[in-house]
Amino acid sequence: MSKKSQKGDVFTIAFSFFKKNKKVMRKCFSFVLGLISLFLTFSMFFTPLYVNDFTGNALVPIDVVDFGSGMLLTLVAFLPVCVFSAVALGVFLSSIRSYFKKDTSYVTKTQRCITVSAVFTGLYYLAGMVICTILNNKSGSYSSEDSSVLFIWSVVIAILYAFVVGSVAEEKRSVKSIKTAKGARIEMLIYTLLGAVFTLVACLTDILKVKFIEPASYDAVTLNGYKLLTTYEEAQSGFQVLAFVLMVVVMIVSAFAVFTLISFISKSKLFFKFAQASLFFSGLATLLIGLFGKYYEIVQRINENLIVSWLSQSADLSGLKIVYKISSPSVIWFGIVVALIAFTVFRKPYTKGTLSEALISVNGPVSSDSAGSHAPVSSGMPSFGAAAIGDPCPAFSELDSKEEQLQEATKKAEEHAVEEPGLPGLVQFVVNYARDSRLHLSYSVTDIATFIAGLGASRLTILQGMSGTGKTSLPKIFTEAILGNCEIIEVESSWRDKHELLGYYNEFSRIYTPKKFTQALYKSVLDPQRVTFIVLDELNLSRIEYYFSDFLSLMEHEEDRRQIKLLNTGLYCSQNGQLYEYKGLKDGHTIQIPDNIWFIGTANRDESTFEISDKVYDRAHTMNFNKRAPKPHSVLPPMEQRYYSKETLLKLFEQAKQNVVFDIDDCTVIKEVEELLVPYNITFGNRISNQIEDFVKIYASCFVPSEAIIHEAVEIILLSKVVSKLEFKSVDNREELAEAFDRLNLHKCSQFVLSLNED
Repeated sequence: MSKKSQKGDVFTIAFSFFKKNKKVMRKCFSFVLGLISLFLTFSMFFTPLYVNDFTGNALVPIDVVDFGSGMLLTLVAFLPVCVFSAVALGVFLSSIRSYFKKDTSYVTKTQRCITVSAVFTGLYYLAGMVICTILNNKSGSYSSEDSSVLFIWSVVIAILYAFVVGSVAEEKRSVKSIKTAKGARIEMLIYTLLGAVFTLVACLTDILKVKFIEPASYDAVTLNGYKLLTTYEEAQSGFQVLAFVLMVVVMIVSAFAVFTLISFISKSKLFFKFAQASLFFSGLATLLIGLFGKYYEIVQRINENLIVSWLSQSADLSGLKIVYKISSPSVIWFGIVVALIAFTVFRKPYTKGTLSEALISVNGPVSSDSAGSHAPVSSGMPSFGAAAIGDPCPAFSELDSKEEQLQEATKKAEEHAVEEPGLPGLVQFVVNYARDSRLHLSYSVTDIATFIAGLGASRLTILQGMSGTGKTSLPKIFTEAILGNCEIIEVESSWRDKHELLGYYNEFSRIYTPKKFTQALYKSVLDPQRVTFIVLDELNLSRIEYYFSDFLSLMEHEEDRRQIKLLNTGLYCSQNGQLYEYKGLKDGHTIQIPDNIWFIGTANRDESTFEISDKVYDRAHTMNFNKRAPKPHSVLPPMEQRYYSKETLLKLFEQAKQNVVFDIDDCTVIKEVEELLVPYNITFGNRISNQIEDFVKIYASCFVPSEAIIHEAVEIILLSKVVSKLEFKSVDNREELAEAFDRLNLHKCSQFVLSLNED
């Protein structure tokens, strides 16, 4: 065997070993990184807080045991380090037990250890910097480079461990219908890092530029941020303040960039917050630096002595007349960062990634063995273990628990399915079933055929007329006969917006309370084969445009694009550390309106109700109930229900549209009615034209199609959709118009015109 093949086998074996033992290797790697972070914390005992570069003397906390000179200051440094080390040791020891469990709780424990180490070493380094700054302002040259090494290594460990946290989070983040917005996170990271880079460049490049006008032979002098930071002890007092500000800005910008990077790698839900805060601070920092330069540019006369003293360090100006001009190049970087922030706001990647962040459980890591494929894990740095809502919508959970019951009921209903379904048989069956039911309802064949044809022409039907004429009973008995569902929603006069239908989300308790209407929608999603009527009883007690406007707009969309967004945040149920989707929701906040739903509205017309606008009428099929139905005389024993599924009903509608020949453009009756109504400014568009064609075809299919049946269907739909608009017009020549309708053999339209009130 060749050496090359042996080498390949070694890599193959190693790869398969790591893949097979991925969880064990990850635990080992986590333990090693946690141990290193603890070592870095204890290393503060032996690392100088600061060093005098001239004498070589250093302040080392462990030197407290020597009882030498500077004992008090050493003791002051030693005690905090003792506290830091004790806390870090306690956190590490508490994490050891988690490594022997089968779950992933060790991730949060180790993450806490590494976070503690980074914070404590950072505080140690910051204390050294502050002390060095104070001492350098007095005399000498002090540095804290040794303590910075510990902090840098702690940050490196945190970044490395972020990959571990991210891999665990990715495994747990597996809610099926959700796609993680990786592109949005990467885009936001790029903007954030660019903002940090621009800010650091603004801090470390030229801040002030002085151009000599007299003497003109002198070269321009610049105040460089990097040079100022490295030699600030030589600077004037005014510029030492600037050096301190630059140092603070560099530290904060770097810290924001590091935390943003760590939260990105670990797939933390805090990523977008860190990124937005980092960008905001970058803009604030560049503004501060730019204002400093502009300050000297505007009020240079006030600071002339300081400026001349600074210029004298670069050129011999004694005895010379000095005329100069100050400019601030750093303002350019402020403009660049502002442009970057504006572009980020325009792109809004932080909104595109919100959904993926909602999938991360804030309860902490859970067992990979017991959680299954629906157990997202908390990630990110730092982690503070916030509590999560267990069930933000109990009503949806209750409906989810009944899904199997709904499916079993549908299977039982299928046992009563009609063998050879047809619209004439359906019409006659519903008429007979209603007559022989416990309520003994009387509906004519024409009534039921009109109702069915309206269902095929529009998803919204309005049943209007006198109270007690069977408006609400019609959809109830229809769905009862065909084993469908009928949900009655009582409209109230106080309804003013869509939340009266959909429900409310409480920001404080984080609980969503859906209304009866929303629960009916949700239930229909879980039971998609049943014909479902959602009845808005007395829908014009309030203005329908107020609370039903979103659904009126949905009527214009294709069936697969009809969806309603319930709230802006995603709803996910958390149980035992596992995160679940609600079965009837899309993306955690949206209900896709299924094609088994029809909306039915009942409307009384009296002084207590509002008029229904043309916008609503144009989208709806309307039936008028203006007289009491006759009492049925021949009553037989109740009939057995017959199951008509949603698929069956829709198929019957499609067959009717294909089998019956009717074109509205070829119908002379409709054209002549349009001409009759021109003086009253009544016409109709494509939407109503399509509804008329669908209605006529389906209505005719409810009988044996003939010219007489088609003419009857045309008159019914014309009266409902077009001629009825005369009710809101001033008709002076009612008799002439009625005669015109009679000549067209539209006697119902003629009677309607004669019944119009003269007022």
